[in-house]
Amino acid sequence: MATTIQDFFTRAAYKQFSRDFLFRVKQIDVTGPTPGSVIRFDGDKDLVYAKTAALPGRTIENKNVSYFGQEFQLPGRATYQNAAGYSIDFYHDEDCDLRTKLEAASRAVWNNDTSTGQYSLPGNESVINLVQIDKQLNDVRNIELVGASIRDIGEIGYTIAEGTGEVITFNTTFAYHYYRDFS
Repeated sequence: MATTIQDFFTRAAYKQFSRDFLFRVKQIDVTGPTPGSVIRFDGDKDLVYAKTAALPGRTIENKNVSYFGQEFQLPGRATYQNAAGYSIDFYHDEDCDLRTKLEAASRAVWNNDTSTGQYSLPGNESVINLVQIDKQLNDVRNIELVGASIRDIGEIGYTIAEGTGEVITFNTTFAYHYYRDFS
């Protein structure tokens, strides 16, 4: 059945569109400085200065089975795009609180001073919670990245001599095992 412009308009007016700013990094819980502890960034209590993040992708691999010349397509394992390098860009707060917490999480995973760390398999307590929201800021979709751990804290660049007052950002990369959709 063909869709007319009026059909599209009616459906679009009813369902609306998601916008690129209707997304939040609500909570980040990653490995803490003592066994079993986590470093928590809670969007309800702390301001998580996330500038950009992405809703992760998921792929079911295809497996072929041939029989008498006929090919059958079977589902295989699930893989998650960028699970080894999930990236979040953050605004850098003036007091350096966010960066300090991220560095503590990084040093908890591996500490150069002591040559020790919590580099074991991150469990269910290590999560990143992502939320799609509507125009009234209500949760529409909740995604939890399970087994999250920090991988890279990007450098912060300053323009000392010719700065214009731009707000500084930096990137942090995490890894995770899979995600849960609580929608």
